[in-house]
Amino acid sequence: VMGGGLLVSFLSYQLVKGFNVIKNDKALECPLSQKKDGGKFSVPTNKTIDRNLFLGEAMFGLGWGIAGLCPGPAMFLAVAGYQNVLIRWWPSFYIGAFLAEKVKNIQIGKNSSS
Repeated sequence: VMGGGLLVSFLSYQLVKGFNVIKNDKALECPLSQKKDGGKFSVPTNKTIDRNLFLGEAMFGLGWGIAGLCPGPAMFLAVAGYQNVLIRWWPSFYIGAFLAEKVKNIQIGKNSSS
């Protein structure tokens, strides 16, 4: 699974101007669905490895392990109507995403006031 994800990601970045490894004269400056004058790709540039990164990946891994489902297949199973996933995993996924956003906003507020 990881190898497949890396392959798709690598190939996709070959289409993004400035992030391609293989020379590509037709690389895109913005997504096809956006106008060239205002659109841009949202490519992460932060290379800092800090406490927040470790805590986030630990929480993600624990949630994945406790649920016993990878998020990608879990979304597929939820859309396919599997009751167990709809009742247990789907609400937990949204609660986790909501809490993560709240924590992020609190941290941004603390950083901007100091």
